[in-house]
Amino acid sequence: MQDNEVDPLTKRPVGDAVGEPALQELRKLLHELASALDPFPKFMDLTYIEAVEVVPPGPPDPERGCIVVCSDGELREFVLRMIPGPFDTGGVEQTEELNDVDMSPGEYAAYARAAIHELETIIEARRQSDG
Repeated sequence: MQDNEVDPLTKRPVGDAVGEPALQELRKLLHELASALDPFPKFMDLTYIEAVEVVPPGPPDPERGCIVVCSDGELREFVLRMIPGPFDTGGVEQTEELNDVDMSPGEYAAYARAAIHELETIIEARRQSDG
């Protein structure tokens, strides 16, 4: 390897070490904003799921499902499943799940920033409607 070449394998730990405090601050801010929303918004008008959809800027990842920020400030994947049900209810029932999601630090940062923006927008709208 020439002296002016950069070995990405040696730089990755440095980048991770620099980025980790920023990710912790994003996580902390998400938790603070989520706890400030009382009541927390209901997702898709489902009375039993408190979550806000998060869409980061840029092209969507076809492998990534619907990501939401929940009332505890955590990012999760919302999964809606259609299953066969009784005929009198249309033959189909649905189940909803909120699953933990594994993200790279870059993905987490993008989704967390989008979630922070969504929660701040909701908080600001509530303040304006109250004032």
